[in-house]
Amino acid sequence: MRVTLGLSMADTIEEELALLARVVDEAEKMGIDPWPESKPQRPWAKYAIASFMVIMMLSWVSKVLFRFVNV
Repeated sequence: MRVTLGLSMADTIEEELALLARVVDEAEKMGIDPWPESKPQRPWAKYAIASFMVIMMLSWVSKVLFRFVNV
């Protein structure tokens, strides 16, 4: 096992798994869940992107149509 900048680096997979197990054990003792359940999906980002795209397309169409208008 190597130590670099105060961090211990594993040379083998077994050492890496032992380090991971130690970190998970310490996190659980501190009350931190290392693998929390995934949050439910919220569709607000899809709606935001869709509304932005609609506005951009309307803007482009209006620019094209204004080329043919004689004022």
